[in-house]
Amino acid sequence: MDLKKLRNGDTKWRIVVLGGPNLGPQMQQIGNLEDLLQGWAADLGIEVEHFRSNHEGKLLEFVHEARERADAFLVNPGGLVRVGESLRHTLKDSKKPCAEIHMDNAELNKKSIFSDSVLSIFSGFGPSTYLGALTALTLALDEPSFLHPQGDSPYNRAHGAPRSLYQ
Repeated sequence: MDLKKLRNGDTKWRIVVLGGPNLGPQMQQIGNLEDLLQGWAADLGIEVEHFRSNHEGKLLEFVHEARERADAFLVNPGGLVRVGESLRHTLKDSKKPCAEIHMDNAELNKKSIFSDSVLSIFSGFGPSTYLGALTALTLALDEPSFLHPQGDSPYNRAHGAPRSLYQ
C-alpha cells in the first residue's frame, strides 16, 4: 500500500508511539506491533519509534529523553487512562502534538484524563486504530495550516503547546 500518495510533503516526521501499562493481552491480538508500525512508517515515508512500559516512571523518562527528536506523540495510556496525570503533564509539557489511541472504545469507558491535553482521540478500530492515527497525524504535520512546524495555525507547536481537543 503506497500511503505516500496521500501526503502533501515528503518530510520524514518522527512519531513516537507510547504504550502504557496493562496492554499485554491487547497487544497479543495484534501480533508484532513493532513490525506493523515499521511497515506502516515505511509506507507513509516517516519514522516511528515505539516504547511500551508497565511503569509510568519509565514512560516519563522516555518522553523527556525523546521530545527533542520527536515531531509528535501517539499514546495508548492503557491502565493510566484515568490516573496517569504525570504522563499527561509530561506529554503536554513536551509542546509536541499528541493524539490518544485505544483499540477498543470500552477502554475509554466514558472518560480519559488525557482528552483535555490531546489534539485527537482515535478509538475502536482494533489494530487499524494505530494505522489511522499514524496516517492522520502525518497528514496534519504535512499541512502548513494545521500542525506543520513552520505553519501559522493556532494548533501549531511553534506558538507554544499545541491546543488540545477541547480548546
